[in-house]
Amino acid sequence: MTTRREILLALSACTLCAALPALAQQPAPARRIGFFSGSSEQAMAPNLAAFREGMTELRWVYGRDYLIDARFANGVAQAGPGLAAELVASRPDLLLTPADPGTRMLAQITKTIPIVFTSAQDPVGNGVAASLRRPGGNATGLTNIARELGPKRLQLLKEAFPRVAHVALLFEPSDLGSVSQAKEIQAAAARLGVRVSPIELRQVADIDAAFKRGAALRAQAYVVLTGFFINSQQKAVADGVLRARIPAMFGTTAFVEAGGLMSYAPSSQDQFRRTAGYADKILKGAKPGDLPIEQPTRFELLINMKTAKAMGLTIPQSILLRADRVIE
Repeated sequence: MTTRREILLALSACTLCAALPALAQQPAPARRIGFFSGSSEQAMAPNLAAFREGMTELRWVYGRDYLIDARFANGVAQAGPGLAAELVASRPDLLLTPADPGTRMLAQITKTIPIVFTSAQDPVGNGVAASLRRPGGNATGLTNIARELGPKRLQLLKEAFPRVAHVALLFEPSDLGSVSQAKEIQAAAARLGVRVSPIELRQVADIDAAFKRGAALRAQAYVVLTGFFINSQQKAVADGVLRARIPAMFGTTAFVEAGGLMSYAPSSQDQFRRTAGYADKILKGAKPGDLPIEQPTRFELLINMKTAKAMGLTIPQSILLRADRVIE
């Protein structure tokens, strides 16, 4: 004879068996990726879209499998450390940042949360990685080899405008990457028959002053380097060059898309798309310190013909034929 206790136990077992499939079907919570940039949300939007495209290619669905929690310093250097600390305190599964300043800030705050950088100039020199082949810490990603590209940019500017003999070099003295780029360009200038006048940019008020200084020095062209502050002021710097009505070479494509004349740089969107591969591996259990730091594979010569026409400048056909993209 079946007892009441045996009936209750049987019913409980059936209820548990029925619940198990439902429990097994519960989706895993979305992984959180914290994004930090010294630039603005508007400037970073195309890059983050490229990152999401890369994640989609790897079968990650935004909103279901992962979310991005972003912080933007909007070019205010003093805001950077606080925003970085706030982001780390939210305990994301992974941190994503474009360049050296953000990488350094995040690496100083956490040694456990994985950090992926999309375009670092010198991760070994900055102390966030032991080597390119085996970073060893909690940070890895892609470099931009900006230091090596500086002389190439000056060379392309000289080829496009052979009469240019004096260049004003806009750089950011508080940014280590910007300073190293400036040194490489100055070292290459004599070989290319160009005199270089460095001009510092530290704050918004320096932008107009820099172009007045360039005019007073009778500079015939500008080379604008990258940096935490400079990158956040793309439109203001591009407009300053437009008013000066002389040629200029920029360190990122974003400046040319904002109205600058020409740039030669790794494709930032390609870099962001490739970092999705790092995020995929790390979120699946890989250690960032075991993932080699990679170099860019795609470079773009971008020319804004709309700007050239507005400034009354003629771009040689030989340069136009070499351009990867031309903005009409």
